[in-house]
Amino acid sequence: ENCNMLIVASQHPSTTLQEFVTWARKQPQGVKYGSPGVGTTPHLSSELFRARTGIPMLHIPFRGVAQSMPALLSGDTDFAIENVASYMSMIKAGKVRALAVTSKDRWPTLPDVPTMSEAGLPNFIITSWGAFVFPRGTPPAIADRLAAEIKAIAADPAVQQRFLDIGARIISSTPQQLTDLAESERVKWKEMVQLAAIKME
Repeated sequence: ENCNMLIVASQHPSTTLQEFVTWARKQPQGVKYGSPGVGTTPHLSSELFRARTGIPMLHIPFRGVAQSMPALLSGDTDFAIENVASYMSMIKAGKVRALAVTSKDRWPTLPDVPTMSEAGLPNFIITSWGAFVFPRGTPPAIADRLAAEIKAIAADPAVQQRFLDIGARIISSTPQQLTDLAESERVKWKEMVQLAAIKME
């Protein structure tokens, strides 16, 4: 899995999430945020942030991080809620500042950055994830065997580090835990799509 983080350019006056919220509420024209495209997790995360804070926001969609990043750095947009991997090099270079991460717990490679909940915005957990799936009707014994093998691989410190190096983290689960996660994620993402007023064209 990986997560998003709320970031501002290094020259921004805010150093915490609450400072940013206070600053944003004082802007007479609201604030602008960029995303790598309509319907992406950064877009939906930002719309959830707008709904939870009540801050007027203008969404500026780009065709990927390669375009949205320069807009943030130049001040054309005020903030972004972006994937950890996309901006890690910018954080290390001191060009952007992470104010909070959207994972349940602090992100391993950003131990000093609080979670959204710790920063004052509870129930704001957004992660992206992938999983191994089988066709319906696959014998449970086969799924259980693969789950056991993945658990063993995920416990390998070298494998864990390789995932962290690219901005992700490897975790294992049982087939039932994955089923439960998928169901809860469907409910959450449906809510965010409705908040963003996204419609199929």
